[in-house]
Amino acid sequence: MSQRIRGITDPEATGPAKDMFEASNQILGRIANLQRILAHSPHVARWFLPLVAAVRQPTAGAVSDVRLRNLAILKTSTINGCKY
Repeated sequence: MSQRIRGITDPEATGPAKDMFEASNQILGRIANLQRILAHSPHVARWFLPLVAAVRQPTAGAVSDVRLRNLAILKTSTINGCKY
């Protein structure tokens, strides 16, 4: 499966998208590919970042075990035939 919507790169990010990228780097230590795609609509991406942080980052309130979370990601990917 090929990517249909190209993600915004760091140099391309301006305004709210750039702010969201900076916040993502501070909170998560990286910018996920989904966030790069959502950056085409920075207001949606800004809503999504706290959700990702709450699910993934223990310091942001994540309550699930890292191993369990990774197993859930792998299972979901397998069921959906994701080769990513």
